[in-house]
Amino acid sequence: MKQSIENLTENEKKFLELLLEKGNISDADIAKKTGMSKSTCSRIRKKMEKLLISEYIPIIELDKVGIEVFLVLLFKWNSFDKEDLTKKTFHEFEKDPHVIFLANGQGSAGQSTVMFMGFKSLEQYNEYFKEFRKKYDKYIENVNSLILPSKELIKHDFTEIIKKELLGVN
Repeated sequence: MKQSIENLTENEKKFLELLLEKGNISDADIAKKTGMSKSTCSRIRKKMEKLLISEYIPIIELDKVGIEVFLVLLFKWNSFDKEDLTKKTFHEFEKDPHVIFLANGQGSAGQSTVMFMGFKSLEQYNEYFKEFRKKYDKYIENVNSLILPSKELIKHDFTEIIKKELLGVN
């Protein structure tokens, strides 16, 4: 069952807003800021983790850890009719340390898949894609890419849309 805005209490909204502002905030700190008890905060956190939060991850500045190249890759996966192959390949993509974001959908020119990827250098990107093409070329088409210096990433989180749409915060 998906959580919706109608089901969130005011305390749950306050809790979530503080969590979005500072992901590692403790239940004790949320209790201090909201006036809720620690046990209420603990109960809300458990509920949020069950219904809304899939994991806690820090947002790392890629260029500061040596990831200089950010890639947006769009392509048409032309083998959705081969379920086992599709499942195996997308599992490989999920486990690939270069893949930051992966999704399937509907796009122009029949494009179905988007991947955001990171590489230490253009050389690493180039070597990676030589192997990528060898392995997957017969299953993909309409490949488009946008290569960006990672230091040019301006915004890379979902915080503001969650605040606006789920919590009604501007």
